[in-house]
Amino acid sequence: MSDQIWYVYQNGQQLGPFAVLQLKQMIDSKMIPQDAYLFKVGWKDWRPIEETYPELGVASAAMPDGQAVLKTIAERRDAAPRATISGRVVVHNNSQMVIGSGVNISATGMFVETTDQIFAVGERLKLSVRVEGFARPFNVLAQVVRYNGDPKFPVGYGLRFDEIDQSVAAEIQAAIDRQNRSQAVTQQAAK
Repeated sequence: MSDQIWYVYQNGQQLGPFAVLQLKQMIDSKMIPQDAYLFKVGWKDWRPIEETYPELGVASAAMPDGQAVLKTIAERRDAAPRATISGRVVVHNNSQMVIGSGVNISATGMFVETTDQIFAVGERLKLSVRVEGFARPFNVLAQVVRYNGDPKFPVGYGLRFDEIDQSVAAEIQAAIDRQNRSQAVTQQAAK
């Protein structure tokens, strides 16, 4: 199996795949900006570059102000917790359309499972979302941030919402809260 499983999203472009050694060299030579995101085959979402340093084996000394970076990672995780969802998502750009299944959702975006790869990273799309646990379907504009085509993992699009209605954001948060409570109960029962 190839070790080129890493992708970089910077300046509105997806680059890769890269091997871990290539990424380390790019980070060391400052070819990747600090506001870039990385994706590794097997992950469901892009991650801020500083969050990937431990997995890449990049020394924390290479990170600017290590404590501030760790705080930023925690803040980002808290800002966009996700809930697992199931339901139908229609994705289109006025000329092409895909119907996929929702995998997970946060207030900032979602992953839609589909084998139809017709949209490009960076493209703006319209979504019509009908998922279980939500009172009503909703529509939202989103941007493609990645496409995973590796069949060992969910195949489909990572989408970032442009702007979302506050009532929909509240329903997303309620779904996340329900899932967190359920997980907490399961963990307590396992003890």
